[in-house]
Amino acid sequence: MKKLLSVLAVLAVIGADLYMVYQKSYGGDTYYVKITQDGRTTEDTDSSGHIYTTYNYELPAVNKKLDKKTVKFTADHNLRKDAYLALTVHKTKGVTSYKEVKKSEIKANILKEIK
Repeated sequence: MKKLLSVLAVLAVIGADLYMVYQKSYGGDTYYVKITQDGRTTEDTDSSGHIYTTYNYELPAVNKKLDKKTVKFTADHNLRKDAYLALTVHKTKGVTSYKEVKKSEIKANILKEIK
């Protein structure tokens, strides 16, 4: 029983450490944007010669403290106009992830700022 508890304690510590590394590398503040235009397209070629299109966005964003900043990020498809996104913005890496959210999930004071 003591061995099992020891193993579980070690696994918990390792899991917590991995989570902290992940948060430091990819975590950040949540900012909200509204997609108001099509992304600017660029075409690139990978090492096998396959051509792919990237959609680039530069939009004003607002966080929960109503801090504003212009964020740049890319997508592999053109994002739906009038969609609201929650972006994870790392202080040095920029936007590390995004997901579409419903308008009703965003507080009214933030919505006023991202019209």
